[in-house]
Amino acid sequence: MTNSKHPILVFGATGRQGGSVAKALLNTGWVVRALVLDPTEAASVQLRNSGVELVQGSFEETDVIRSAMKDAYGVFSVLPANLAAEDEVRHGISIADIAAETGINHFAYSSGASVGNELTGVPRFDAKPRIEAHVRGLDIATTIIRPMIFMEMLVRPGFGLDEGRLISLIRPDHFIQLTAVEDIGRFVAAVLADKPRFGGRTLKIASDRLTGRELEIAFSEVAGRPISYERFPDDILAANTDLAHMAKSLEDGPLAEHVDLEVMREMNPDLLTFRSWLAGNGRRSLDEALRTSA
Repeated sequence: MTNSKHPILVFGATGRQGGSVAKALLNTGWVVRALVLDPTEAASVQLRNSGVELVQGSFEETDVIRSAMKDAYGVFSVLPANLAAEDEVRHGISIADIAAETGINHFAYSSGASVGNELTGVPRFDAKPRIEAHVRGLDIATTIIRPMIFMEMLVRPGFGLDEGRLISLIRPDHFIQLTAVEDIGRFVAAVLADKPRFGGRTLKIASDRLTGRELEIAFSEVAGRPISYERFPDDILAANTDLAHMAKSLEDGPLAEHVDLEVMREMNPDLLTFRSWLAGNGRRSLDEALRTSA
């Protein structure tokens, strides 16, 4: 159930996740407010033209954030990927605390699907679980979402598509669960519309599940030419901490945990398959990756 009088404050609305959430909330009847650093930049102007109320401010300006939350029903919090780990934790906790102080009805935080139950000791891997732990302790209704690997990651230049192959992290007969960024907004809209069902929960979300071989078929069909699939060689993984961490997580860690796609489809009837995304909004990125080496 939406509330047309009280807005949802969206962080990161000029980015991919926040932009997806802002669009989905508008489409389901919410008033949307967004914190933006520069209201004159193109992405901010586009938000305003779509009906989003803009509030100029940064993560450091807690008084501005507090004012932006004053009459809001809910908050969607997502933090930029380029933040240093300590800054991510500091801002993530600060936003959540202000939401609790101002009496927000429902707080949704976008974490990461690679988050596990134990800290790794690596700051950039442990930032999100530290924020999650704090969010769960707040005296307001909170929902944590953990999107599985973005479909967009598979069509970035530098993973071999320009050479007619896709090099990724899973073994050819293993599964990878993928999320279309545009689906994230629909999931969050469903969450914020049903506090009794989703308040207090942590949800892993995904749009589709494919093996390496199925990725090979999907890419070949959409590209109109053969695209083979292969896993990163062990020596490459051993030399890259981030890739090795993700590969292990996909094999026997948090990224391997099963997401029920029927439940996902119940929350989001317009759930995208990887093939439909690749042929639709992902096609431009695919074409660029097919042309570009890195």
